[in-house]
Amino acid sequence: MSFQNTKLSRNARLQEEQIQRDLDLKNKRFALQLWRFVNGGVFLFFIFANYLMRQQTTWPPPGVDRLNATVPAIISLGLLVSGWTAMQAQRAIRRNDREGLLRNILITIVFGVVFLVGLSFIWRQVPYSGSYSSIFFTMTGFHAIHVLVGMLLLAYVYRKAQRGDYSAEDQWGVEASVVFWHFVDLMWILYFIVLYVL
Repeated sequence: MSFQNTKLSRNARLQEEQIQRDLDLKNKRFALQLWRFVNGGVFLFFIFANYLMRQQTTWPPPGVDRLNATVPAIISLGLLVSGWTAMQAQRAIRRNDREGLLRNILITIVFGVVFLVGLSFIWRQVPYSGSYSSIFFTMTGFHAIHVLVGMLLLAYVYRKAQRGDYSAEDQWGVEASVVFWHFVDLMWILYFIVLYVL
């Protein structure tokens, strides 16, 4: 009888380990697909931006004043800080700190909302000028969509975290959304340089 209990216990442990391996594999596949999507987006951005920029002889074109960079610099700083809070969310779940995870995700989402509101104020200041305004609205609009998608991913993670779906052992959803958010941060730095510095 003891042998049978040991055998059942061993089978249950092996079955639990197999479930964990399957979950790890599923999470890694998801992360890989997310990275492929993100990298594909980066290449498309550079191809598109390169094409549009080469159409211009100067930036901004003659007759168009350079935009004031004060508001964009402020919202850029907020977006960069949101990258830090997203990283803190990931660190929190690695310590099984669900409250820290929830708090930092919420702060990151708030920074995303502030960024989008700030961007809407910037859009009102852009003069219509043909190619310049088209390039500006395309680049910032494309980025705003990514910020919105990142916020939706983080909101989904927040909702699941409230139910207790994440732990130090199972945190790929958190990691994937944080990786996407870092991509959003990185792309905005490049956009900011192209639109306001160069």
